Amino acid sequence: MAGMDHRGHHSVTRWLAGAACLALLVGFGRLALFAAIERDAFVPKPAGVFTPESFGTPSRQIVFASSQRQLHASYVQAADPAAPALMICHGDEENLSDWAIVQALLYHEGISSFVFDYSGYGASDGRPSVSNLRQDGLEAYRRFVADTPLAVRRYVLGYSLGSGVLLDIVGSLSPAPSGVVIGAGFATARSAAVATGIVPSWLAPLLPEPWDNEAQVRKLALPLLLAHSRSDELIPFANAERLAAAAAGPHRLVAYNGLVHNAAIEGDELVRFWAPITAYLHSGQLDPARAGPAGTTDVDSMEPGARR
Repeated sequence: MAGMDHRGHHSVTRWLAGAACLALLVGFGRLALFAAIERDAFVPKPAGVFTPESFGTPSRQIVFASSQRQLHASYVQAADPAAPALMICHGDEENLSDWAIVQALLYHEGISSFVFDYSGYGASDGRPSVSNLRQDGLEAYRRFVADTPLAVRRYVLGYSLGSGVLLDIVGSLSPAPSGVVIGAGFATARSAAVATGIVPSWLAPLLPEPWDNEAQVRKLALPLLLAHSRSDELIPFANAERLAAAAAGPHRLVAYNGLVHNAAIEGDELVRFWAPITAYLHSGQLDPARAGPAGTTDVDSMEPGARR
């Protein structure tokens, strides 16, 4: 009987060792698969020709360090140095040039703005990766705070890809911003990868989850404004509904009809997209009284005077 126990003990030990090796192989396999997909997931856009000056707005073009990389940013200060200020984490296949027209709009709305290009985007050094973008966001916020010493309130906005970058770091931002804005954001990076065709739906569960925005908003105590089009052709509106349902702190979902995914930077749609956001930045109030029973405000049903 003792011999059987001894043999049984060795059998269990071998089984545990084999299971551990299999788990390691699976883990390494997932990481290797993720690394391969990560290389193709980002689509950096080379530097463009537009600056806020192209739209009659003065700006300061900045270079700052993120680890060993040099990142480029554009800062536009409102006429009043004490005006609300907004840092923007932009989307994929975008750069400072794409957001120059937005900075001009915000300037005329009396809001200071800071936009930066991630590693590998625009004229910024390095290559994009989840870890690099996290560090880029943290360093960008430090620079944003340093450039806005008199701002009455500071806000942060993540758009599309930038929603993952921002929500990944928001808990580490110091001093904490006055509020968070998520435009055309996704619930999880895996769901976004499926929606955009980067990976097939059957493969997504096998990948690590680098940006779980749904989990992040559950922990977020800061005021959260979600802005998403019901007609978004890239990131379905259901993502915004998931984020709104998960949000634990004060929040409001602004819904648009008929706007495309890139409405924030599209010349013929950006004024309509930004109207409720600039109103929030100026007031500092989410104004849930305007929201419907599900906490959603339909922009098209708002009174014209309430859009500013």
